[in-house]
Amino acid sequence: MVHIVNGDAVAEKLKVDGDVIVWREMYDMGPLHYSWSSDEMISRRAAFFEEKLEIPSPIFIQNCHEQEKRLKDISENEEVVLWIEHDRYDQAMLLYLLQKLGNKHVSLFMVTLDRYPGVERFHGLGQLEAGQLSELLLHKKQITQEQLQEAQSGWRAYTSSDNDAIKKWLEEENHHLPFLKRAMEVHLDYFPSLENGLNSVEQLIFQLIEEGVESFGALLKTVTERRLNDGLSDWHMAALMRELTKGQFPLLSIDGVLPNYENKKENPCLSLTAEGKEVLVKTKSRLELVGIDWWVGGVHLYKGCR
Repeated sequence: MVHIVNGDAVAEKLKVDGDVIVWREMYDMGPLHYSWSSDEMISRRAAFFEEKLEIPSPIFIQNCHEQEKRLKDISENEEVVLWIEHDRYDQAMLLYLLQKLGNKHVSLFMVTLDRYPGVERFHGLGQLEAGQLSELLLHKKQITQEQLQEAQSGWRAYTSSDNDAIKKWLEEENHHLPFLKRAMEVHLDYFPSLENGLNSVEQLIFQLIEEGVESFGALLKTVTERRLNDGLSDWHMAALMRELTKGQFPLLSIDGVLPNYENKKENPCLSLTAEGKEVLVKTKSRLELVGIDWWVGGVHLYKGCR
């Protein structure tokens, strides 16, 4: 049996027979397109993450190739269990893994949930103890052909350059995977507003700063507690915020360094600039002041700043 998990926290607690693969790719951000070869996608994503998060390209590329090799090396007729959370981060990972594994002659199972008895605010499997994870394994569900088909169409929509592809997919697809539809509805929140160019997460961050929540750590805690279906990481949120500190008319002022690969534990304080306050109340647009160069699934959002 092969187990694929979303992080080291779960892998370290998982006391099971068989191989455990920790899947570390972040499909909730960075360039994607269904037409790209595996090598092209890895190369493009390596360049993106080096620019936005200072992850050295050679390290990123090596990790991706090692992961892909472990997938390729899974034997025919093997049982593969995907340990997947309910949020956008994990559901995007689920799409990728199912469209890769769906063509292999393996038996696919899934352990997935969005709540657990006794856990008031369930963020993910890493909150559970080893014994609780072992109990969940007893209730794993086999992935059906209908779910595989949904994942195939979902991946194509998610990685399409058409910014309406996910909306169409949500309306037209028969939904069989338990949390995918909700996660893709959350995905739409990451497109910029027509009113001020901020996505829903950025708008919330601006509101919180205006209300007096200033440190990065406090902002991250509040945002992730309010948006339990995102799976938003500290690096992802930091990267979003860093984009808003750039240009001639930055929207955010920062008294230090935001977390990234080279500075993992930073906790700077942030404030809105005069321009940031205008964007918050929607009298000006982020797109005009700092521009945008970002990916939401397969959609490349680009507008140069003035």
